[in-house]
Amino acid sequence: MGKRTVTVTGTGRANVAPDVVRLDLRVGHDAPDVAAALSGASAGITAVAAVVREQGVADADLRTLDASVNQRWDNTGVAVGFTAQQRLAVTVRELAAVGRILESAAAAIGNALLVDQVRLDISDRSLGLREARDAAFTDARSKADQYAALSGASLGAVLGVAEGGAAPVGGGLKLAAMARDMAGGMPVEGGDLELSASVTVTWELTRA
Repeated sequence: MGKRTVTVTGTGRANVAPDVVRLDLRVGHDAPDVAAALSGASAGITAVAAVVREQGVADADLRTLDASVNQRWDNTGVAVGFTAQQRLAVTVRELAAVGRILESAAAAIGNALLVDQVRLDISDRSLGLREARDAAFTDARSKADQYAALSGASLGAVLGVAEGGAAPVGGGLKLAAMARDMAGGMPVEGGDLELSASVTVTWELTRA
């Protein structure tokens, strides 16, 4: 007769304070031909990167995401030129600087600048994930204890552990709307970022 076992999944969460902001910036440029469109988008994103560096962002915190070019048509379906776009990922390590950086970039290239995303994040998730995993295992142990008692048994040795997803979950993030008449332009409030983890654990059941 094989061993009696119980397998349960536990979940845990940890609240951590965001310490970085991830910006996805995009520059678009319209032109009659592909070469001019690409050149214009490249010049624009280069200007944005220069301004961002002037605001104290390190080279390691800048990353080109992608580039594209598409044909444009007017409302009658006639081809009128091309639109090229380039995207730049920026990691801002001073939350209070976000508004200043966006304002400076907009001043450099005007309406060609588009902001695809402003996201609060954590530069090092290791401590938060450790806390979430501890909570997940505790949750699994509590469930297993209950099932063991209902079965007239006790928990024995752990026979297997498998981690599930460990990721940020929604809630607790606050991003104030753009207000050009306010100092800083786009104030960002850190709030809390919640990390979650799950674990599936198998215990041997022993005689109570």
